[in-house]
Amino acid sequence: MSITINIPEKIYHTLEQQAHKREMESVEQFLEKLTEQFEREEVEAWSEELKRRREVGKEIRAFRQQMKEKYGVMPDSTEIIREDRMRG
Repeated sequence: MSITINIPEKIYHTLEQQAHKREMESVEQFLEKLTEQFEREEVEAWSEELKRRREVGKEIRAFRQQMKEKYGVMPDSTEIIREDRMRG
């Protein structure tokens, strides 16, 4: 599918120059490669975000383990809260 857009000549010539600099035959080819690069960068950024989240998860698990070793297993507070509410 093709779409025609109007852009200033100056911008078109800049795109043309960039395409020729990279030994590409057309502005269209340049824009396709540029789009692919943007998509790759987006995937890489998301990959880094997932990596960061996994690291935070590891840190949380390590912290929980430290607390368990230091204080032992803490009882569930649900019953205590329920009793407090019943007393009013």
